[in-house]
Amino acid sequence: MIDREKLGQEAFEFSENLWQRGDFWELETSEFELARCDRLLDVLRDGRYPRALELGCGAGYFTRLLAPLTEHVVAFDISPTAIARARSRTSPQMAIDFRVGNVMDYGWRADGPWDLVLMNDTICYLGWLYPFFDIAWLAQELHASTRPGGRFLMANTMDALYDKLLLPHVIRTYRDLFANAGFRIEREEGFRGTKHGVDFEVLITRFGRP
Repeated sequence: MIDREKLGQEAFEFSENLWQRGDFWELETSEFELARCDRLLDVLRDGRYPRALELGCGAGYFTRLLAPLTEHVVAFDISPTAIARARSRTSPQMAIDFRVGNVMDYGWRADGPWDLVLMNDTICYLGWLYPFFDIAWLAQELHASTRPGGRFLMANTMDALYDKLLLPHVIRTYRDLFANAGFRIEREEGFRGTKHGVDFEVLITRFGRP
C-alpha cells in the first residue's frame, strides 16, 4: 500500500529545505530563467484569463508577471517559506491569492473551473516523488477543472546529462499524458539557453481544453 501521507511529507521537506536557502534555482536573477519567463508570457499573450491557477508557484516571480493577463490568480506552492516570500513581494493591489498546499492534495479543485492552469518545472518533481498512476489522475483532474475553451500551459526543462529528472523522453511522456487525458496541443516550442555553463532546452506546450 502506498503511503501518500509520507510522500506528501517528503515533498514538503524537499521543497522547504531548498527554499530556506533562498532563491535556490535563481528564478529571479538568472538570465536563462528571466528569458524563459518572457517566452512563456509570449505564448499566453493572445488570450485573456479571468481565473488562473498556478501550481508550483515558488516565490511568485512569474505569478506577478502573469497577473496583468488575468482578473484573478490562485497560486499554490508546498513550501511555506516560498509562499511567505511571494506574499512579501506582491502588491496588495494585485489580484493574486498565494496559498500553501500540495498539488497532489487537490485543494485547488474547489475554486475551479479555471480559464488557465500553469505548471512550470513542477511535473518533473511530482513524477519523481509520486507513482505514475497518481500523475495520471492529476492530469485527469486538471482537465476536468479547466473550463471548456480554457488553456493549460506546461513548461519543463529538459537535459540528458545534468539531471536525470529532466530526461527528454521522460518530459515528453508527461506531455503526452496530459494530451491523452483530453487536452489538445495548440502550440509547442522549445526554448534553449545556458545556465551555469550547462545547455538546457525547455519544452513549452500550450494545451486547449475542448
